[in-house]
Amino acid sequence: MRVTLPSRSPFASVVGSVLLALLYLAAALVWVVFGPSLPGGRWLAVHLFTLGVLSNLVLAMTRHFAVTLTRSATAPTGAVVPLFNAGTVAVLVGVASSARWLVAVGASVATVAVLVAYRELRRMRRGSLGARFAWIVRLYERAHGAFLHGAALGLLMGVGALGGTWYGSARLAHLHVNVLGWGGLTLLATLVFFGPTVVRQRIEDGADDRAARVLRHGATGLTVGTLLLLATGVGGGWVIPLRIAAACALAVLAWAASVTCSAVLRTVLRSTVAGRWAVGSVAIWLPALLWLDVAVVATGTWRHLDALGLAALVGVLLQSIVVTLLHLAPTFVANGGAREQVRAALDRLGGVRTLVFNLGVVALVAAAGGGTALGLAGPIMARAGGVLVVAAVSQPVVAVLRARRLISTPVP
Repeated sequence: MRVTLPSRSPFASVVGSVLLALLYLAAALVWVVFGPSLPGGRWLAVHLFTLGVLSNLVLAMTRHFAVTLTRSATAPTGAVVPLFNAGTVAVLVGVASSARWLVAVGASVATVAVLVAYRELRRMRRGSLGARFAWIVRLYERAHGAFLHGAALGLLMGVGALGGTWYGSARLAHLHVNVLGWGGLTLLATLVFFGPTVVRQRIEDGADDRAARVLRHGATGLTVGTLLLLATGVGGGWVIPLRIAAACALAVLAWAASVTCSAVLRTVLRSTVAGRWAVGSVAIWLPALLWLDVAVVATGTWRHLDALGLAALVGVLLQSIVVTLLHLAPTFVANGGAREQVRAALDRLGGVRTLVFNLGVVALVAAAGGGTALGLAGPIMARAGGVLVVAAVSQPVVAVLRARRLISTPVP
């Protein structure tokens, strides 16, 4: 079969990072299935996704959108992605082999890469002249800053510099600043304009202005909440007041996400394209997850963190990644008129695929939340949920393979 690649995709600059992310995703799936018998176990499976899949896509997409939104004439440096991945591999190998020095080196290298990307975003934003969406790039900067702080905490935990109650509080802060900051803030900023693009609708009037106002406060709430969670390591009578204050700060982020996602949902309801179901699901999961996190932090019921983590990683972040890649895939694999044919092949069963995916997420989250109280039903639900998610993610791949005759035929 002869494959005709597009002469120039508008997203050509992110193709390398997308391929890297898919390789990490394949490795993460291997560790999910065989994790207990493999080095690093569950920790490695999670970080193959967060560092390998999520971070590569965040770095690539934020830089691409920043160039577009600020109309920057200067292309970002190409060293960021290789540098970040060198650091990531070092961290993963270091943890799996218990080589703390390698963890320290890898975390430092990855942090430098994100710092370089942060400075590039800042330069582009400051050089833009009245760009409507420059505030989105500012939020990307906040997300990159969250990664830098999360990486510092991860480094301290990874090399054994923190112990006792400080280890527990640092882990809480690390989870929040990375998942909700690095992943969540980036997603919220992008969802404002890219969500309507995916569902082929105009942005709701005033939605971007409202998002610009509330997300600025939401990002600050996340910063304050994370610092307060870290401070609970002091122990004693300070823990409860600090925890409740952290919940109040995180509630600001949950409120900001609710305002932002409600506008996206209203736009989704006006659409008729297949991708609307997945975009709507992300816009529902994200604020719901944030409000549940507020409740968990306020009550200190940390046993529910595993369930919330699964909801965040699979229901929100993985689902948003799948939505993005399905939207971009036709520009990667086909020329001209064939793109719409490939897009139509991907859109088939879109609603069913989204339903299956989200049923899988619900089963996974319920199994994690129920724990041992579910007895034998827990592992069965977890396995069924995993099968449903994998099936939903695999379906568009099969659809592209079946449409291979479209991408192998040259288009005049």
